[in-house]
Amino acid sequence: MSEEVFNDVRWLIGSIARGLRARGGPFVESVLERLAVQDLTRARFVEPRPQALPVTSRYFAEAIAETMMLEADIAAAMATLDGHYRWCQSSYYSDAIQGEGFMQNYGWCEIVGRKGFFKGDDYILGLLMLGPNRHYRDHYHPAPELYWPLTAATQWKQGEGIFKSKAAGDIIFHTPNEIHATKTADRPMLAVWSWTKDTDVPARLVES
Repeated sequence: MSEEVFNDVRWLIGSIARGLRARGGPFVESVLERLAVQDLTRARFVEPRPQALPVTSRYFAEAIAETMMLEADIAAAMATLDGHYRWCQSSYYSDAIQGEGFMQNYGWCEIVGRKGFFKGDDYILGLLMLGPNRHYRDHYHPAPELYWPLTAATQWKQGEGIFKSKAAGDIIFHTPNEIHATKTADRPMLAVWSWTKDTDVPARLVES
């Protein structure tokens, strides 16, 4: 076990928690309350097998540089851990259902969660990346979900509503099984995300 990586992961988790706490609100509090009861001790720390994806190889450094303007401490912590994340994709997604080029421009990692540095107790805290000009189609899941985009120029839709622009640092919350979707413009998106319960049930796309 690497003491340095352990300390850097704790730094990243702490910086995310501080950034969220500064924004406040009931949705943020639910994420932080669940985070506070996770076992983040050294005994529970594991180093996942690192894995990069095309979207992270192309855009992670650019997204970190943009995050530096919003949350310098989070950006520095994320950069320090570059090369240690296990970036993943949901196996049931494909270009055929999400649009040509989507899989080259999509990926997520868990910081706390089964594929992360701490396994978590029915809780996930992670990062999501989408490349430019992408549409993450309507989907839903039983897990309550918070998104905190660290980069600008993103659009979000909930339920039967229309897409609404969100600034870097805005908080987006999805209630259980609420249909939602995301679009990017001409820049990549990097966001913090969290599921606070029911994490064993994957997301499902809405049938066209």
